[in-house]
Amino acid sequence: MKTLPDAALLLIALGLGAAGSYAMAPTGIAPLILLSLGGLYYILHALNDKPWKAALAGWLFGFGYFGLGLIWIGNALLVEGNDYRWAWPLAVCVLPAMLSLFTALATYISTRFFRLATLKGLLAFTIALFASEWLRGHIFTGFPWNLFGYAWGGVPAMLGILPITGIYGLTLLTIFWGAALAYPFTANSIRQKIILPATAIILFIACALIGMNDPIQPSHRESGLQTTIRIVQPNIPQSKKWDGSLMREHFEKLLRLSIAQGGEAQTTLIIWPETAINYMFLESERAMELMRAMLASYEHDVYLVTGILLKNPDKTNANSLVVIDKQGQVIHRYDKFHLVPFGEYIPFQKWIPIETVSGFSGFVPGPGNITITLPNGFSFSPLICYEILFPGKVLDRNNEPFAIINVTNDGWYGNSAGPHQHLQKAIFRAAEENVYVLRAANTGVSAAIDSDGKIMESADLETENVLTVTLP
Repeated sequence: MKTLPDAALLLIALGLGAAGSYAMAPTGIAPLILLSLGGLYYILHALNDKPWKAALAGWLFGFGYFGLGLIWIGNALLVEGNDYRWAWPLAVCVLPAMLSLFTALATYISTRFFRLATLKGLLAFTIALFASEWLRGHIFTGFPWNLFGYAWGGVPAMLGILPITGIYGLTLLTIFWGAALAYPFTANSIRQKIILPATAIILFIACALIGMNDPIQPSHRESGLQTTIRIVQPNIPQSKKWDGSLMREHFEKLLRLSIAQGGEAQTTLIIWPETAINYMFLESERAMELMRAMLASYEHDVYLVTGILLKNPDKTNANSLVVIDKQGQVIHRYDKFHLVPFGEYIPFQKWIPIETVSGFSGFVPGPGNITITLPNGFSFSPLICYEILFPGKVLDRNNEPFAIINVTNDGWYGNSAGPHQHLQKAIFRAAEENVYVLRAANTGVSAAIDSDGKIMESADLETENVLTVTLP
C-alpha cells in the first residue's frame, strides 16, 4: 500500500471507516472493526511524515464511519408534517463531519509526534484514538454513540468483561487489538512483528475466557418477592402520534394492551413508552376513570410506569416519567435530565434562533438520577430515551437499584439501524451495571434484558406487542 498515491490512501481510509460501521447493530460483524482500525493504522504509517494528511485520513475515516453508521438520524426530518425536511442533507452530513474532527485530532497527534512503526507509536495511536472517543462522549454534553467497543455487542464473552472494563475500557482494548494486528506490516524488527500481535491475541483470549467465566454474579439487590413486568409496545406511527383527533384512540389502545391476563405475581409493573400520554390525561376525570378500570383488572398490587409530557407551574415543559398506583394517584415523578440537543432544546439558542426538530420547546432538565422503590422492594432507575447512552451516569450511586426502566420513542427513525443501535446501548448498560434493563419503546425495539446483557424477551420493530416477564 506504500506504493499507492496519497489520494488513493485517503479514499481507502474513507472506505475503511464505512466498513467499520457494519460492526455495529444491526449487522454486528465484529471483526470489521479490527479490520478498519488496523487498516487506518497502516494508512497513517504510510503517511507518517505528513501529519496533516494523516489528519485528513482520520477525518475521512470518521466521516465514513459516522456517516454510514448514523445516516438514520436524518429520518427524524422525513416524518410526515415536519417543516425541516429540506435540512435532511445537512443532518446526515454535518453531524458526521463534526464527529470526525475527534478522529482527525487523534490521527494528527499520533503521527506528528511519533513514528507508528515503533511500539511507542502504536501505543500513541491507541491512546490518542481512545482519548478522542472519550472526549466525544463527554464534551458539549457528550455523544458516545457507537464507541468502537460496541462492535462486540453480539459476543457474549465480551459482554461478560464489561463489569470490569466498561464500554470505554473495551473501546481501548478494541483499538489496541486492531492496531496490533496491522503492526507486523509496519515494524522493522522481526521480534516485534511476532511479539506484539501475539500479545494482542493472548489478551483477547484472556478477556473472552474471563467473560465466559462470568466474573460478576447476578445482582445482589433482590427483594426476594416476585414482580410481573408487562412492557407495552403500542406501535403508534410518529406521523400520527400527536394528531389531536387520534389521541383518545392511542390512549384506549394502551389501556387495551395493558389489561390483566391472569397469572400475575403479587405485584405487577406495567410500562408504557416515552411520552405515551400528556398532562391533560391526568387532569381528565374520564381518562382517569378508564385508567383506574384497567388497573382494577389486576387482582393484586399494580403500578403503571409511563412516559409523559408535563407542564411545570412556571409553564416550562418536562419530558417525564411517572408511577401511578391502583387508585390513579401519581406516587413518583422523574424528569429527564440529559436533554437531546436540537430535539428538546437548541444549544446556543441566542445565536441559533430555530425551533426544535420535535416541535416541542421550553424543556427544562431534571435534577439527575434517582431510584424509585415500590412497596414490595422492587427498585429501579428511570431513564428516558437516550439517557441510557451514558456509561456511569445511569444509576444513583447512593441508592443502587435492582433494574433500569428505559422508556423511549424511536418512532422518529422508522425501520432503520437507529432503534437496533439504541437497544445495543441498553444491553451494554445492563452488563456493565449488573442490573436488569426493561425497555419500552413506542415502535420498538422493546425488550427485557437480564443482568448479563442477555435478551430475555423482545418485540420486533414496528409491531404491536406486549412483553411479559417475572423477575425476583
